[in-house]
Amino acid sequence: MKNDPLPVARRKRYPISWMFIGDCFVVALCMFIAYYLRYILNIGVVEGGDRPPVLAYLLHYSAGFFLFFLLAWNLDLYDSNVAQSLERSLSRLIKVSLFWAVMFLGLSLILKLSPPVSRLFVGYTCGLMCVLLPLWRILRVKMVQGVWGGRRYVRKILVVGCPDRNQAFVGKLATSLNEPCEVVGVVADGKKIGAKWFNLTVLGHLDSLESVLERYAVDDVVVADSEMGAKATLNIAKVCERHFVEFNLVPNQFDIFTQCLGLKMLGRQPVLGVSELPQNNMFSSLLKRMLDIVGAIVGLAITVPIFPIVYFLIRRESPGPVIYRQIRTGVGGKPFTIYKFRSMKLSSEADGKARWCSENDGRRLKIGAFLRKWNIDELPQFWNVLKGDMSLVGPRPERPELIRGFLDEIPHYQSRHSVRPGMTGWAQVNGLRGNTSLEDRIKHDLQYIENWSIWLDIVIQFRTLFQYKNAY
Repeated sequence: MKNDPLPVARRKRYPISWMFIGDCFVVALCMFIAYYLRYILNIGVVEGGDRPPVLAYLLHYSAGFFLFFLLAWNLDLYDSNVAQSLERSLSRLIKVSLFWAVMFLGLSLILKLSPPVSRLFVGYTCGLMCVLLPLWRILRVKMVQGVWGGRRYVRKILVVGCPDRNQAFVGKLATSLNEPCEVVGVVADGKKIGAKWFNLTVLGHLDSLESVLERYAVDDVVVADSEMGAKATLNIAKVCERHFVEFNLVPNQFDIFTQCLGLKMLGRQPVLGVSELPQNNMFSSLLKRMLDIVGAIVGLAITVPIFPIVYFLIRRESPGPVIYRQIRTGVGGKPFTIYKFRSMKLSSEADGKARWCSENDGRRLKIGAFLRKWNIDELPQFWNVLKGDMSLVGPRPERPELIRGFLDEIPHYQSRHSVRPGMTGWAQVNGLRGNTSLEDRIKHDLQYIENWSIWLDIVIQFRTLFQYKNAY
């Protein structure tokens, strides 16, 4: 069975074009509803005023449309990689809507639009866009899955190579929400045809790749074996080109920053390398720092009243300092002093050996078990955030003496020190804290670093409030 000459391009462009048309309709609807709320129902209006006719607002509508899609283009809202992820699309839509409100008000003042733009009109439009645009995107996904059973846009994927470490990768492909994928099977040498590899059937060997592509009408080939030779990889790419099948390589995400990998220039020579990390961008870094300062001030204001109670409970059980100071490793490998409420006995590390706290650890104070369970011992770290040693969200800092042992055991452990450490992090809200798999924690830290956004920080902080509880 021969493939349609343009199957991949058609499947990518058709749903994204409908997203664009749907967004146009929803943005227009939001502005008309906002006009009705402001000028017909007069909701939120303190003083009455003349109501401009709908036609007089056509220039405003046009300016609003132009600005929305200028922002959408600038923030890659219709990029296929963003559009294929419902989670990324929703966060990007809210970001575009908020930026739109601020810039539209500024634009109206600069252009001196007549009649003057109502701030309530802009506020209502922004609020409606934050609700209706994500709702429309979610309904679209449900409609595609319900009306067509999700089959119309299913991409058939063939995996080449089957190292055991890529089991999780195949599972993510099969559970993609916004663009459903079907992994038809595996092609690999050294495996018996018809055998099973993690519930996938081995369909053939590399020398039979062309026949497999024809038989199963494959849309994408994914080379999942990073140890495959350059010559073999090039041959696979050529076969894919002949059959109009997209060729993809999957680098091991624990070996490099895959999301930040791209073309960049060294002098006048283009090379493939890791580009600037998202939160190290000047504007992103400034915004994150501002939010850290505000969050730390609010955090201290809320929690300072309980400090005397914690002080009394610790001193009643154990004499000595209440605030525990410890050297941790921060951004760029620079050491800093971290502050915590003391939850251990004074002699807990009398032998000079650094170690993690374990379940039923005899070194803990009785009140210390409670403080650690509910993370109250970490509240003084708001001061570390104000000082700039830490961020509200980031990889948790470790002790230098422990890190020395990790460097040889854990590949790319130092990569987590490319950003400020945090009071909470992606690994922690996924249950990886204390005496848990260090390798899994590092994987989550690297995922956070290369996929960072303000939205992700907000999600992590929200999850921290409701689920971040240490068992010991």
